[in-house]
Amino acid sequence: MGNTKSRSTNAAAARSKRPKGPTESAKRKKKVEEEQQQTLTKSSANREQTINIHSKHKAGNKQRAQNVFAQPIDMTESFTAPSYPKSPEAIRFIDNALADNFIFASLTKSERRQLINAMKADSAPAGEVIIQQGDIGDYFYVVEEGNVTFAVDGNHVGACSTGATFGELALLYDCPRAATCLANTDCKLWSVDQRTFRHMLANSNASQQKDTVDVLKKVKFLAELEDDGLLIKIADALATLNFNEGEKIINKGDVGEVFYVVKEGRVKVHDIGFGDSQYVDQILGPGDFFGERALLTGEPRAADITAEVASVCLCLSRENFEKSLGPLQELIDKTAEKRVLMGVPLFANSQFEPHEMARLTDLVEEVDFKQGEVLAEEGQTAKQSLYIIRKGKVTVVNKNGMINTLSPGDYFGEKLIQADDGAKVKQTITAEEASTCGVLTRSAIESVIGDISRLGKALPPVSSKLDRSIKLGDLTKLKILGVGTFGKVWLVNHKKKDKAYALKMLNKREIIGHHQVKGVIREKNVMASIDHPFVVDLRCTFQDDQHLYMLIELVQGGELFTVIHTETRDSIPNSDAVFYAACVLESLSTLHHRRIAYRDLKPENILVDSDGYCVLVDLGFAKVVTDKTYTLCGTPEYLAPEIILAKGHHKGVDYWAFGVLIYEMLCGSTPFMTYGIDQISLFKRIVQAKYTFPKSGVVNDHAEDLIQRLIVSRQSNRFGCLARGDMDIREHPWFEGVSTEQLLKKKITAPWVPKIKDPLDSQYFDSYSHIENELPSRKPPLSARQQELFKEF
Repeated sequence: MGNTKSRSTNAAAARSKRPKGPTESAKRKKKVEEEQQQTLTKSSANREQTINIHSKHKAGNKQRAQNVFAQPIDMTESFTAPSYPKSPEAIRFIDNALADNFIFASLTKSERRQLINAMKADSAPAGEVIIQQGDIGDYFYVVEEGNVTFAVDGNHVGACSTGATFGELALLYDCPRAATCLANTDCKLWSVDQRTFRHMLANSNASQQKDTVDVLKKVKFLAELEDDGLLIKIADALATLNFNEGEKIINKGDVGEVFYVVKEGRVKVHDIGFGDSQYVDQILGPGDFFGERALLTGEPRAADITAEVASVCLCLSRENFEKSLGPLQELIDKTAEKRVLMGVPLFANSQFEPHEMARLTDLVEEVDFKQGEVLAEEGQTAKQSLYIIRKGKVTVVNKNGMINTLSPGDYFGEKLIQADDGAKVKQTITAEEASTCGVLTRSAIESVIGDISRLGKALPPVSSKLDRSIKLGDLTKLKILGVGTFGKVWLVNHKKKDKAYALKMLNKREIIGHHQVKGVIREKNVMASIDHPFVVDLRCTFQDDQHLYMLIELVQGGELFTVIHTETRDSIPNSDAVFYAACVLESLSTLHHRRIAYRDLKPENILVDSDGYCVLVDLGFAKVVTDKTYTLCGTPEYLAPEIILAKGHHKGVDYWAFGVLIYEMLCGSTPFMTYGIDQISLFKRIVQAKYTFPKSGVVNDHAEDLIQRLIVSRQSNRFGCLARGDMDIREHPWFEGVSTEQLLKKKITAPWVPKIKDPLDSQYFDSYSHIENELPSRKPPLSARQQELFKEF
C-alpha cells in the first residue's frame, strides 16, 4: 500500500470541516492543493551523481552510505549574496533550467531570483575538465551552450547539453564528485557555489521568520505568550495562499476560522460592522494582519475583505493552531503561570535551565477547593506542595492569631517543599470562598530537577558527574570495538578498579581538518549533562598532544543493526520493534526536553545493553537548538527534507528519523532506498516523501499509521512536533500495553538478551584486529595555537 496520507496545509484543513454557519471561500482549498501538487511533481534530471549507494543490509557486510555533513553556517557573520548582471533572456533561461530540479522547487520567488542573480557566467573550452571525479564538490552548473560528457572510473556514463544542470549535491554538502565532467565542445556555463547558496537560503529563511514573528508580536493576545519559541512555532505552522486581484478572501457573516498575515500585495477591508454605523474602508499591506479573533473564538466575520491586487497571505486555522500548539487561551494561561512561578524567590534564585522551567510549569495542576475547606492544618503533616491562587480567597491563621488573606496571584507552601519528610504545618490555611489553586508537588519538582536541594541554588557545573579520579594511565587498551571518521573506540580495562569501559579516541588533527572542534566539545558537554539509562554514560575525559579521549560505560550487546539484519533475515517481529522503538523514544524524549536535537538516529547508533535494552550512543551531531539550525549532517537514508533543503531544522528531524527506524525494523530496509539508487535520487524521494509499504503485510495498520504520521514533509505537522509533543507518539495504539514506568525500571522482558560471558566480552562487535597494531602517525605535532582550540575539552 502506498503512502497516501494527506499532506494538506493548514488553510486547506481549516476548510475541510466547518461548524454550522456560512463558510469562507472554498477556492482556497483548491489553490493549496494545486500548489502542493506542483511542488510534488517537480523532477530533477541529475546526470552527475551515479554512485550506487544501495545497502545489502547484512550483518558483517554493512554498506550503508557514510554520514554526510556541511560546514556550519554562522548566522552572526555578515553575508551579502553576490549579484551578477544578466539579460532578461538569460534570467528566463536559467529560471527554466532550474524549474525541474527538486532542490529549487521549494524556493520562493524572491529566493529563486536571488539565486539566479548570484549565478556567475563561466566558460570551458573543448577538452577541459569541469569536474574531476573524487574532488570535493563546491559548484553547481547550468549549461547555456555546448556539450558535457560524464565518466565514472574512465567509463562514459552519459552526456548533457543546453539547458541541463549538474553538480547539485555540491550545493548541499562537501561531497566527493561522483563523476568526471568534461567539456566535449566549447561550453558556456552559469555557476554558483555552496557557500553562497546555503548562506542565501539560511539568511532568507531567518529573515522571513523574524519578519513573521515581529508581525505576530503585534497581535495583542499572541504578544502575551512572551515566548519567541512559541511564536516561531506559529510562524512555521502558517500556510501560504495566493489571491487574484478582486478575489474575496473573507465574506462578512462567515464563521471566523482562519487568521491571516499579508505577505505580499494589498487587501481592502470594507462593508465593516453589522449596525447602522458607517466605517471607512481600510487598506492593509505587507506586515498587516486580520482575522486574529478566529484563533480564540468562532464569531462571525464583521467585514468583507478583498484582494485589491494579486496578493499572498500567510494563514493559520484555529483547528490547526490547536493541533500544533494547543488552545490559545491555555497557552496564554500557561505563560501567566510560568511568570508567577518565576516570581517565587525559591524558583527565581534556582537558575534552572529553560527546559526545566517549562516542564515545571506543565506539571502545575489545577485543584478546586470548596468554601471552608482546610488546605493545611496546624500540627498536621505537611503536604509539601507549592500553591498558587488562581481565583478565590484563602486565609492563613498563624499561631499568634494573626490572620492573613491571600488573593489571586499570591502563593504559599514554598517553605514546606524543602522541609524534611514528616514536617508539621505551623499554620492553618482555609479556603474563605470557593477557590482554585495551581498546585506543584515536591515529587513533580524532583521528577524534573532531580535532587530537591537544587532549589535556590545555581546549576551544578556541566562536568560535575565526571569521575576525575580515573587517569588515562590506569587504562589498558585491549581491542578495537569500532572505527569512525576521527578515530577509534577501544575496549579498555581499568587496572585498579578491574572494570571494563569503552574509550573513544579522537585524532585532533582530523578534527581540525574537518572543522569539527566545536562539534566535539559540544558532544562532550551534551554527554556530560545527560543521565539516563537509555543514553550513553560519559564517565571521564582526557587529552594528550595528539588525541582527545572520552571514557564511556561499556554496552556489550552490539548494535541494534545486527539484531535487525542477520544472515537469515532483514527485519524483526512487530512486538520486538515496539519494544526497541519504545526505548529509543525515551532516549530522544530526554534529549528533546533539554532542547537537544540528536540528528543521527539509525540502528548503528543504538547499542543493546546486557539486559537487552537500547542505549543511544554517538552524540557527535547532537546540538542544543532553541530556534533552528542550518547545518546539513546525518546519514543520507535518515535525513529529513528540511535538512536536505537547508530550510532550518530542530528536534523534528529526529521524529522523521524515528519513523524511518520503525520502517527499517519492520521491513528490513529504509523507506526511500531502492536498488541501485543514486544519492540525488534518494534525496529527491525523501523531499517528496515518496515511499510505499511492502505488500506482504509485515507492517500492520497501527504501525503504518504511526510511520505515516512521523514521515511527514512539513515539520509543524509531524508527530512529536505537535502540541502534545512526544505524548502523541507514546500514546499511539502501536505502543499499546507498553508502560513507560515499567520500561524505565527495566521490568519488561526484552525480546533478546545477549549472552555476556564476562565483563570484557566483545563477541557482539565486529573484529578490527587488522588495524589494532597500526603504527602511530608521524605527522608533525600540533602548534600551540592548535592545541589551544581544545582547552575547553
